[in-house]
Amino acid sequence: MNIRSIISVISISVLISTAMFGKVWIVDNNPNGVGNFTTLSAAHNTAISGDTIYVYPSLTAYAAITLTKQLYIFGSGFDLNLHGGQATTTVSSIYATMAFNNGSQGSVMAGFDGQFGIDINTSNITIKRNDLYAVDIAGSQTKIFQNEIVQNFLGGAIVIRPGGYSDILIANNKIVNLINDGNCDGIESQNDAIPTILNNVVKITNTTTSYALQNLSSSSIVINNIVILGNVSGNAVFQYNMANASQFPAGNGNIINVNMVNVFDDPNNYETGWHLKPGSPAIGAGQNGTDIGIYGGDAPYVDGGYPGIPAIYFIDAEVVGGPGNDLNVIFKAKSNKE
Repeated sequence: MNIRSIISVISISVLISTAMFGKVWIVDNNPNGVGNFTTLSAAHNTAISGDTIYVYPSLTAYAAITLTKQLYIFGSGFDLNLHGGQATTTVSSIYATMAFNNGSQGSVMAGFDGQFGIDINTSNITIKRNDLYAVDIAGSQTKIFQNEIVQNFLGGAIVIRPGGYSDILIANNKIVNLINDGNCDGIESQNDAIPTILNNVVKITNTTTSYALQNLSSSSIVINNIVILGNVSGNAVFQYNMANASQFPAGNGNIINVNMVNVFDDPNNYETGWHLKPGSPAIGAGQNGTDIGIYGGDAPYVDGGYPGIPAIYFIDAEVVGGPGNDLNVIFKAKSNKE
């Protein structure tokens, strides 16, 4: 099975949808901020479906909200102090859990820090380039890609709930579970779910009772992933994956019993160490000769989580406008690749 068409269609759909902006709102909780609002909640209440919300970088995190409208919400990225290339190292952080409920179909969220949670309770939601602790999926046509998902609590980093959800893409994510007891998985699926899992790197601390990939149905597609630590269960289509032991079946391009020291710059450092080192056995070993892991495939991981739009790092305005008034604003922004 060729994954290029899957990624290409998804990438094009995200590009088209995020280009069809309605009105743009600015959320800024900095002292003397010049945005339209200081909270996401206020912006959500005023915005209509199709609008875009830029969340300005701040030292104070923004409270999460429940979405019931189709919105495009963008922050400045995450771990900017580690990866550079931006005009600021201050990030747009979220705390608590962002929920996507009925009415929010078609929403996109990208570029946020804060180790927050995501609850998806509807279809056609895109979560990309965020620093999260967990994603809970109860909806089809869900796209989770280019995120850093580090679970510090009991439970899975990505959980697909029962309900027969399909057309779920989980691609090019760092997935880490740091809990050393209980059931603390990487990706938990269901027998009736149909996910496509591509180019992720998964590391699980508790390898006794927890799984890097769990309960994958025979309709699941698992290609070009690397399991540093963690068990694998299910009857998925496993192709061109790599693991530290024999978690994947032999053949079909799978590479097993690999010393991860030979694969990554530093397998123990998920923040900056998961680039493939020179001579890595994962280089060119994936489907169609691509690299296995997060920097391979058609949607390579983006260090720093920069959103695929210009990132705002400076705002100047003479007049502060309210929800019913125009706002004259000067923006300074840095362009970012999609």
